[in-house]
Amino acid sequence: MIQREFNDVINKTRSLLNQNDEWRNRYEGYALKITKNLDFIKSVRESFRQWHPLTVYLNTTSAQNAKKTVVFDLRYYGQTVARLTGHESGKHKLSTKGLEKNNLRDFDCDIQLNGVDWVGSEAAEFRKYFKHRKGPRKAENNSGNEEHRLESMWLTELLKKGGKALPHTKAVEIGKVRFPMPTPISASNHKSVKYSGVHGGGIDIFARTGTGGVNTYLCIMELKDENVKSEPPKDALKQSIAYATFIRELLRSEGGRQWWTLFGFNGEIPKQLILYAACVMPSSSCNDYSFKEMTLDIDEDVIKLHYIYFVEKDNMITEIDTSLKWA
Repeated sequence: MIQREFNDVINKTRSLLNQNDEWRNRYEGYALKITKNLDFIKSVRESFRQWHPLTVYLNTTSAQNAKKTVVFDLRYYGQTVARLTGHESGKHKLSTKGLEKNNLRDFDCDIQLNGVDWVGSEAAEFRKYFKHRKGPRKAENNSGNEEHRLESMWLTELLKKGGKALPHTKAVEIGKVRFPMPTPISASNHKSVKYSGVHGGGIDIFARTGTGGVNTYLCIMELKDENVKSEPPKDALKQSIAYATFIRELLRSEGGRQWWTLFGFNGEIPKQLILYAACVMPSSSCNDYSFKEMTLDIDEDVIKLHYIYFVEKDNMITEIDTSLKWA
């Protein structure tokens, strides 16, 4: 029975998190440091323009270390091509150090920058190169990058002001910056959830969905670039359930209240926490609707299962088939 398989994922994940509880203090520390730096991160992010198609991301380490400077990843179709160091003074710097080899291999970009002014001519030339470049990686190097491209596309979609393919759903940001939410578990292989500590996995798309207030829920989405028999939706959903289980345990831990606020909520964590877990996949003949409206229990809390099947063209979502519906 499929529900039993899903419950097994929850039980396995909880067992791993209980056996390896070092994550509790570590993530509480993350939340404390990030919260302290949040206003500074916001002020720096608001002090410069983001130039499409390049987008800035903030990882956990940078968010914790954001004192007088904050380091952002600058990504193109989901792949880091430079790092932007935002300064309290407003004199931001751009560098490709350590990324030149991949930039040349994947994008034919031989521009090398070593801490140049973000508003200077060299940085402008770099941005212009990617603005006029067509598509993601070179075809022969594109293996494994398709999910990065789709992830970036979905984040862009969910951060629109209006006219979204998925209404009432917004990507979780930290300090108004895209934030890949880390986890201490690795669920990339749905058959074997593992505890990986500081080298764990990450949630593909982490969002809030709902009509506002108490009717808004965290949604943990696992994205795949294919929807085929060998990797069906239920396998992607198992990965999403594992990460949703971690988020549930995180919010019920000592640092949970601060993470709840960082995730964009006001007030206390509900007595019954409702989380959504969804697979996000290209629409195909393998679309699976069997788990629609299925609910999994974790003590007093629940995980509700959803599907999001989509069609895209030219890096834009053109059609969507989903159980996430809001009146």
